[in-house]
Amino acid sequence: MTRLKDVKVVIADDEKLMANELQSLLLETYPDIQIVGIAHDGEAAVQLVKTYRPDIAFLDIQMPGMTGLEVAEKLIAYEEPPVVVFATAYDEYALKAFSLNAMDYILKPYDESDLTRVMGKFEKMLARSSVKPKSSENKEITKSGALRKFSVEKGDRMEVISSDKIEIVYAKDRLVFIKTLDGEIYRTKLTLQEFESKLPSDRFFRCHRNYIVNVNQIKEIATWFNKGYLLILQKSSSEKGLEVPVGRAYAAKLKEYIEL
Repeated sequence: MTRLKDVKVVIADDEKLMANELQSLLLETYPDIQIVGIAHDGEAAVQLVKTYRPDIAFLDIQMPGMTGLEVAEKLIAYEEPPVVVFATAYDEYALKAFSLNAMDYILKPYDESDLTRVMGKFEKMLARSSVKPKSSENKEITKSGALRKFSVEKGDRMEVISSDKIEIVYAKDRLVFIKTLDGEIYRTKLTLQEFESKLPSDRFFRCHRNYIVNVNQIKEIATWFNKGYLLILQKSSSEKGLEVPVGRAYAAKLKEYIEL
């Protein structure tokens, strides 16, 4: 088993196309890693690191507001800073980058061999130490229902949403969306399976292959066809309460949350 399984990665690049390219290259070669967030400016990058505590942060050096170098200077002060890899189209920043304890430095446009070198170096770093990827360390926390936060794109920034503000997560037309308690809807890059594993299991119920609901928002339960149920959620500020089906395969698990 690769030591990179469950390694968490944050990408920060003000060029969305370059950020997406880096994400694609990483996942094509290392499908077991987790891209937990993408930021398009320095402040958003810092927030993502605070929220998700990634193992690796790929930082574009030239970003608006706060450069990648300035972000790295902030991260150095953290108790458990991520490994930093700088990315840029220019090589004149190399000396400054390594003075900030960066593990490596890659040039744009991204090359698969550079990423193989970087991730290979990180894997050797893990092998030399007893340190495990932070996501592995936190699995028990996730299972116990600790609060989780999720980032979603909003314009040119990443907005962070607390799980307790989520009403429902659902799939539609092969896309996945979050609907919050105030009626806002955001598209997300995570799959429903990923949400099911990351959301606090004591408050979120996978009730259907297309739906995960916040059980605290269930107001009524109606019988549905084929021995299933229909969940009627609390009314939000913008519309009547949602009706969410519980598939027959999921009906028995509903009793773990609500006495029927």
